[in-house]
Amino acid sequence: MKDLAFEAFVVAIESHLRARRGVEMILSPRDFALAKTWHDAGLGLATVLVGIDRAFEEGHDVTSLVFCRRRVEELAASGPGPQVRPAPPVESVPLTELESILGSLAERLAHLAPDTRACFEPPLRKIRHVQDLVAVASRPNWDYLRGKLREIDDDVSAAVVEALPPEDLRAFRAEASRAVARHRGRVDEASLADAIGRYLVQRGRERLGLPRVSLI
Repeated sequence: MKDLAFEAFVVAIESHLRARRGVEMILSPRDFALAKTWHDAGLGLATVLVGIDRAFEEGHDVTSLVFCRRRVEELAASGPGPQVRPAPPVESVPLTELESILGSLAERLAHLAPDTRACFEPPLRKIRHVQDLVAVASRPNWDYLRGKLREIDDDVSAAVVEALPPEDLRAFRAEASRAVARHRGRVDEASLADAIGRYLVQRGRERLGLPRVSLI
C-alpha cells in the first residue's frame, strides 16, 4: 500500500530542489532513503525545505538532497518536537576528537558574559562529567556516552534563546519568519511554526559559537 503522506513529502522536496536548481530532477536512491529516514522520524516538511534553502545560500553546487543533509539535520537536532540525530555512531569518532569538541564547547560557554553563562550551568556540569569519563576510560560505555552528548546538546539548545541579546533575538525571529515565508501556502502552519523554532535555536547557536557535540 502506498504511503501517500511520504509520497507527498518526496514530491515537495523534489519540487523545491527543482525550483532552486532550475533543472529537472528526481531523488536518487540515496536521497530517497535519506528522505524516508527524516519522514519516519517525524521531521516536518518545512524544516527540510528551510534546511535545503540554507544549503543553497552557502553557495554550494547542490546537486542532490545529500548535499543538504548537514543543514537539515542541524535544524532537526535543534528541537522542539521529534528529534532526528542520524549522526555517525560516536564509536567511530576518536576519543581525542571527542575531547577536543567538548573542550571547545566548554571554552565557548566559559567565555560568555556571567549573566549569559548562568543559563548554561546544566550542560556545563554534564560536559565536565563526560570529560572526566573520557579522560579515564579507554573503552567507555558508548551508549551511555551518546545519550549524554545528546543531553548536552538539548540543554544548550534549551538555553540559547534565553541567552541571546534582545536585538539578536529580534533579528533571528525576523530571519526565521522570512525563511519559512516562501513555503507558506504549501506547508501546514504547524510545520512552519516548528521550523521557525528550530531555525531560531540553530541561528542562536551559530551566533554564540556553540558547536554541537552529538553531530560530530
